[in-house]
Amino acid sequence: MRILVIGANGQVGTELIQAGAEIGHDMVASQRGDLDLSAGAEVLVGLTGFDGVINAAAYTAVDTAESDQDLARAVNTDAPGAIARACAAASL
Repeated sequence: MRILVIGANGQVGTELIQAGAEIGHDMVASQRGDLDLSAGAEVLVGLTGFDGVINAAAYTAVDTAESDQDLARAVNTDAPGAIARACAAASL
């Protein structure tokens, strides 16, 4: 299986990449900067050609989340919804 891991440079993403590769999956790492999770529908671009998508990305800077609520909401709420819609459209 070819699996896209969004947020691959974080702790969870790193472990997912390693675990998937160990059992023979083609794990494709998407790191910060590869996808703009604050871009709304733009997140949908590039989610084709995969058998599955795992979103391990999150806005985790708790101290700044209150002062940057729009970005925290975009990354933690809006982006997962956009990713889910893209996966549904691609029948993943």
